[in-house]
Amino acid sequence: MEKTKDSRRWLLLLLMLAAFAVTFMTRFVWSPLNTTVTEELGLSNVAAGSFMSAFFIGYVITQIPGGTLADRFGVKYVLSAGVLVTGLASIGMSFITDYTQGMICRVITGLGAGVVMACCSKVISEYFEQKDRGIAFGILLVGPTVGLTVANKLGARLLVDYSWQAAFRVVGYIAIAIAILIFVTVKNIKSEAIGQKVTLLTGLKIVFTTRNLVCVCFAGFFYMFLNLGVSTWANTYLGSIGYETVQAAGVMSIYSIGGIIGSLLTGIIVKKFNMNVKFYLIGVYILIAVVTLIFGFQTNLGILKAAGFVYGFATYLPNAHLNALITKYAPDHLAGSVMGVQNCVFQMASILSPMVVGWTVDLTGTFRTCWFSLAVMPVIGLVFLFILRERREKI
Repeated sequence: MEKTKDSRRWLLLLLMLAAFAVTFMTRFVWSPLNTTVTEELGLSNVAAGSFMSAFFIGYVITQIPGGTLADRFGVKYVLSAGVLVTGLASIGMSFITDYTQGMICRVITGLGAGVVMACCSKVISEYFEQKDRGIAFGILLVGPTVGLTVANKLGARLLVDYSWQAAFRVVGYIAIAIAILIFVTVKNIKSEAIGQKVTLLTGLKIVFTTRNLVCVCFAGFFYMFLNLGVSTWANTYLGSIGYETVQAAGVMSIYSIGGIIGSLLTGIIVKKFNMNVKFYLIGVYILIAVVTLIFGFQTNLGILKAAGFVYGFATYLPNAHLNALITKYAPDHLAGSVMGVQNCVFQMASILSPMVVGWTVDLTGTFRTCWFSLAVMPVIGLVFLFILRERREKI
């Protein structure tokens, strides 16, 4: 019986990984189709770029409501509905004939995707003990890289063999299939048994009145600031020191491989060596700050590739444990609401980082300064990790 239960939770985790990955497929399938759709519909580059921003607008809007709805009505319904909406909106993109229609579809795609992280976190909180959550989140957080990779390869292949409309439809069909699997497979998890009314303010109140949750949220904010800054500006920086687009992409592909390995191993490392998560994160944050500067001041392609792998590995070590700490310090029955708030805080870094780093480059006239501004972020995050208390607070 115990073996069956153990197998079930890992199968559920793989389903959560699939749900998370497919939302990134619907987000990034636009990238390989961008030029073709732009030319066919007569869009400007600004309009084409805003299709990606439109997804993000919807994605941020439903972070907190997604967690609230998951706690109130259950993961089964909210997650399957969210992925279904994402799939249908992606299919809708195959029928657009103008800019306005595309914007509407992309915002709706983001609205559906925005509920996924909170729902997946609630499943992990329900089925995995604290000692295994770092491993579980590490596996879940491979989803973005998987989704990005599949979206680029599948989208490009379908574009060449069929059409851009076919690419949107196939990704949409995949999302719908996963939504059906979730509805059929996932046992409903909600907070009704606790007898507590869950509202949009529930997660906000818990997070911002709980010291440990505030610490983890802001430690994560500065970590995400660095992560998104690297993703946004690294290729441009490599181009500024003389490397062609393909060479820069090769370095960042190695960075991504290191990231996948780091994400998969980080939970195992902590569990295997029975490490204190707080001090593990402190050590990793220091490592990231150092490696940021090392990577940012290399010019030799071979060294950049080696440093890029180490950099990717290091920068993907914290995320799983930050999420696991949120579920540790949050009430178990309100994990969805709290994770919705946490992910919203993290996503604020996604909005600010590209602009702030770009501003520092414009101000100084050199891309080198971006590495200093990024390296300081995990150092600021250390402040919040140091004041993190080991004990769970009463809520």
